[in-house]
Amino acid sequence: MNPYRVFFISVLPIGIASVLPAGCDLYNQDDYVEQYVVSSYLIANEPMPEVRLSTTAPFDETYYFEERAVEAANIQIHQYDEYGNRERTFRYFQANRGIYKPELHAQKELVLPRRTYKLEITLPRDNNHRITAETSVPDTFSVREVIRDKSYYQSSEQLEFRITRNRSNNRQIYFIYATEALDPDEENLTPFWRDASNDIDELTRIRTNIVNEENFDVNSDGTITLRMPWIGIAFYGWNIISTFSIDDNTYDFYRSQSSQTGGGPGTLPPGEIQNIIYNIDGGIGLFGSMSVLDIEVEVLRPPNL
Repeated sequence: MNPYRVFFISVLPIGIASVLPAGCDLYNQDDYVEQYVVSSYLIANEPMPEVRLSTTAPFDETYYFEERAVEAANIQIHQYDEYGNRERTFRYFQANRGIYKPELHAQKELVLPRRTYKLEITLPRDNNHRITAETSVPDTFSVREVIRDKSYYQSSEQLEFRITRNRSNNRQIYFIYATEALDPDEENLTPFWRDASNDIDELTRIRTNIVNEENFDVNSDGTITLRMPWIGIAFYGWNIISTFSIDDNTYDFYRSQSSQTGGGPGTLPPGEIQNIIYNIDGGIGLFGSMSVLDIEVEVLRPPNL
């Protein structure tokens, strides 16, 4: 898998330190119930992904995947065509503790757009407890025209490109932008991010919030014009903008997740219990899919700076 895809997957927060239904008393540990956590993302035209399986941790404990990883699970993913017919089944084996990969002969098989993939997990260690989820992979899309791939930072002339419109099962199309700086030098930091963060490594790759059809133009020929918001750019110079078209599961997860601050990695701050939509039966987490398009752009330093 492309290293940048690995980055994007790693920044999709799962809220897995500990998740209780909204309204539970944070300090009443008698209410805590351990849950299984699934993490897997299918990307159109890339190899079948790994599946990570673990359990939640109580509120008074820090979540570490290695300590909460679940072993000896039976995992398979079924692929269905657009008419609901099963085309094939991918069986998984445990590659590392809590990390499952497709069987060797299937590791180069690509995720197909416009297919539905159904996850099925059984846990012999827990009376064959069953976890299921499904995702419909968004159609791919391509660049029809790069309108502007070079511009001065915060200029009214935004980075802009016209893309084909992918099929979306008769719903709005939702995108997430992610940006990777190719020259993440401190001297290249944009003013906003220079003041907002002291961690350059964190800013090398950043993502923006979901944008939908209200944020872009639908042209008469059916194409879409996208404009990159300047807040998604942390460094002057060359950047790779990745536009991810996300499935319903990823959209539901993002829109239902409150912005969390404090508490450290893998924890939730006191008083903020998220009512997140997971779309997983028998567990929590995210089994989602997306298609992606990469465009290389140049962000110029404004002359007055």
